[in-house]
Amino acid sequence: MEFNPDIEFNPKADYQQLDMLEELLKTSTISEENKEYWYKRLSLLTYSEAENLIEFLYKKQVNRVHAGLNYNATYLNKFLKDTL
Repeated sequence: MEFNPDIEFNPKADYQQLDMLEELLKTSTISEENKEYWYKRLSLLTYSEAENLIEFLYKKQVNRVHAGLNYNATYLNKFLKDTL
C-alpha cells in the first residue's frame, strides 16, 4: 500500500457539505461570475476548503429583512439582536 498524501491529509468534501454549499450559493450576495466559478469547482473541493467556503458564504447571505423577503418572527428577533 502506497502512501498518498493528497488522500490522507486532504479528504474530499462530503455530500452534506456540498449540499450546504449549493444552497448557500443560491442565496449569497457574491457576483454571478463567482457563483458560476464555485459551482464548477464544487466536486474538486477538499474538506477544509469546503469548510472555509461555507464560513465565507454564511457571511455573504442576503439579509431577508432589508431585501423585503419573507421572514418569520424568529429571524426578525435574531436580526434585531444582532443589529442593536
